[in-house]
Amino acid sequence: MRSTTRFPVAMTALLLALSGCKVMHNEETAGQYVDDATLLARAKAALLNDKEVNSSDFTVEVYQGRVTVSGVAKNAQESKRVEDDIRRIPGVKSVENDARLAEAESSSTPR
Repeated sequence: MRSTTRFPVAMTALLLALSGCKVMHNEETAGQYVDDATLLARAKAALLNDKEVNSSDFTVEVYQGRVTVSGVAKNAQESKRVEDDIRRIPGVKSVENDARLAEAESSSTPR
């Protein structure tokens, strides 16, 4: 095999190997996996770039362009800001905001 064809074949094999179980079980194509990985990176970058959001408090998952955010927000404004940051990313189909509010957790009465 010539060296010019070995590199693309090796990269394709690597991409398929790294794409995980979803691709192997026909739940997601390799292209969808790459698109989701790109959206995930952009979502994390958007949260890191927003100085009003503590990005380490949130977990982001992407599947077929649908983004799910979970974690603990300091208040409702931070939760809404996280959602808005992600909605602005091109290619995001929907955002499910599963973030809990820290205020609600701390307002419970001790026993």
